[in-house]
Amino acid sequence: MIAESSEMRAVKERAVSIGSGGEQKELPLRLKLLRWAGRQTWIPIGQDRILRYIWNPGEEHQFPFEVDFFGMRYRGDLSRFLDWSVFAYGAYTYSELTLLDALAREIRKKRDRITFFDVGANVGHHTLFMASRVDAVFCFEPYAPLQGLIREKVTLNRLEHIRIIPFALGDREEELAYYPGSTVNSGTGTFLPDEEEARRHPVRLKVRKGDILCKELNLPRLDILKVDVEGFEPKVFRGLAERIASDRPAILTELTGPSRTGFGSEKEFRKSFWEGAVFARVTGRNGCRFNLKPFTYGEAGEVLILPPEMGDFLQA
Repeated sequence: MIAESSEMRAVKERAVSIGSGGEQKELPLRLKLLRWAGRQTWIPIGQDRILRYIWNPGEEHQFPFEVDFFGMRYRGDLSRFLDWSVFAYGAYTYSELTLLDALAREIRKKRDRITFFDVGANVGHHTLFMASRVDAVFCFEPYAPLQGLIREKVTLNRLEHIRIIPFALGDREEELAYYPGSTVNSGTGTFLPDEEEARRHPVRLKVRKGDILCKELNLPRLDILKVDVEGFEPKVFRGLAERIASDRPAILTELTGPSRTGFGSEKEFRKSFWEGAVFARVTGRNGCRFNLKPFTYGEAGEVLILPPEMGDFLQA
């Protein structure tokens, strides 16, 4: 098993509210309780329900805050689900972060420089986490309000090795209607809306073919690739086919009903990667490190995909 650093195990204590003038204030007791309850990984079931009873991001008013986030400063608002998760649990999808950390440590044994592509960067959560673990981060986020939230984190932490690329990635050069996520959960923004999402007012955003954009911007070798784009994953992988084939990165991606429809079949999904590629299903509850389980195409939600030469990682 790959050792987990003390930094990954601990959620630091520092957390403050941010006043209208930017001043820092002590948290009210209610939010201290929320943060304490979120770190109790021994609670077997119902933890999320308890936390939402204390403070529900879908029902409460705005509340700006700042917390320590694995050595970085994270500013967010408790009215947004992802920020609420960071405040309450210490991170959103903590299991994914521990996996990305382990991958970076493994790759660092063989390479002097590591580059991370965050495709579907949202508010910059994964980008900020990986900033201290790699040498360069390229975060792809086409929606301007979310780019602004990423930029705030980059500026707050004085990070000079993060580049925001203001385009969506796809399999062709085009402009598409994008349906922004809700005020509470920006992560549901999509180019492939369901019936409820289609009621939102769309905006037109530019989509770039990944391989063309990488050449145009002269982007460096890709070592770790995270893709979370609400069903648009098949188009992202087809558009990055050349870079995936040549750079052979470790890949963490979401696999949902819409993305399975886009791939068409498990055979086509597997053809998007290398011959002999290794697949694993990623699981893990809030606040706990990742678990890797046997891959089943019809059931997997989060998937780790490795080139065959990294297959030993699964045995570590």
